[in-house]
Amino acid sequence: MGRGLTPAHQRALEAWLADTLNAQEFSELRAILDVTAELKGPARAALAATAAQTPQRMRLDGRALWLAGVIAMAVLMVAAAGGLWLWGQGYLPRTYGTRVGQTRSVVLPDGSIAYLNTNSRLRWIGSPDDRKVRLLRGEVFFDVVHDPARPFRVLLAHSEVQVLGTRFDVYRKSDGNVLVTVVSGMVSVEGLSKGARAPSWIRRLTTNQQIEYSPVGLIADVHAARALNVIRWRQGIIETRGEPLSAFVSDLSRYTTQRIVIADPRAARMRIGGAFSVRNVGTTLDRIARIEPLTVTHEDGAFVLGYRATDRQGGGDPQ
Repeated sequence: MGRGLTPAHQRALEAWLADTLNAQEFSELRAILDVTAELKGPARAALAATAAQTPQRMRLDGRALWLAGVIAMAVLMVAAAGGLWLWGQGYLPRTYGTRVGQTRSVVLPDGSIAYLNTNSRLRWIGSPDDRKVRLLRGEVFFDVVHDPARPFRVLLAHSEVQVLGTRFDVYRKSDGNVLVTVVSGMVSVEGLSKGARAPSWIRRLTTNQQIEYSPVGLIADVHAARALNVIRWRQGIIETRGEPLSAFVSDLSRYTTQRIVIADPRAARMRIGGAFSVRNVGTTLDRIARIEPLTVTHEDGAFVLGYRATDRQGGGDPQ
C-alpha cells in the first residue's frame, strides 16, 4: 500500500481547500470516489480513470493545479485497494484548533477533511484500523472518506457519531448541547450514559436531517433541516429565519472576542431574518440597526444593544 500524501502535500492541500470553490470541487471529486469504492470490475476501473482526470481541469491563479496529481493518486489508490492515506507517523494523536473568528481546513490521517469553525478544537485519536476523532470544542464539518470496513467515529463527552463515508456537521455548544446535521449520506448518533454497557438511545440521520441533544437526553429528535444553510459559516455567513435577536446574538458572539450585551429585553425579543456576515461583527450589528428598531453603542469594549421606539410600533414591545 502506498504512502499517499506527504506532510508537504498535506499542508498544500489544506491551503488549497481554504478557498471555498476549491473545497467544493474537492467534495465533488470525493463523491465520485465514494461511488467508485462500491463498484466492481470494469465499471470501477472506468470511474476511477474519470476521477483521476477530473482535477487536471482545475486551475489556481491561472496555473494548472500541481496538486491534481496528488489527488488523482489518492483516488486511484483508494479505488483500487480500498486503502488508507498514510504518511510516516501520521496516525499519531494530533490536535487541531482555531482561534475566535478563524476557520481552518485540515486533512486527517485517513484522508478525510475536517473544516473547523471559529474557536473549535478537534483531536485525532485513531489508528490505521480505527478512524476516530474527539470533538473537544466548537463546530466541525466533516467530509469523510468512504470505507465500509472501518467506520469513522466522532466522540463527544456523552455521545458518539458514527459514519462510513458522508458529509455532516457537528456543533458542540458551550452549554454542552450538541447539534448534528447531515449534508449527504447517513450517520448514526448514540447517546452514552456514564457506566452503561449499551447506548441510552440511538438515532439514524440521512441527508438534510438534524438532531439536537444534551448530556441527559434529546432536545429535538430527528427532523428536517436545510443542511447547506447550516454550513454557510464556511463562506463567512450565518443565516437566520426569524429567530429572536437573543438567539442570533448567541451565535454571532462566537466570531468575536468582544462581548455583545442586550441591554433592553424588548430588543432581545426582536425577530431577525436574513444572511449576515461574521467577518466583521460590528458592521453586521450596524446593518441590523439600520433595518430594525435597534441601537448599537460601544461601551467598555463591548457592543451594547438597545431598543429604539418607532412611530410604527408606537413605543410598544416588538411582536
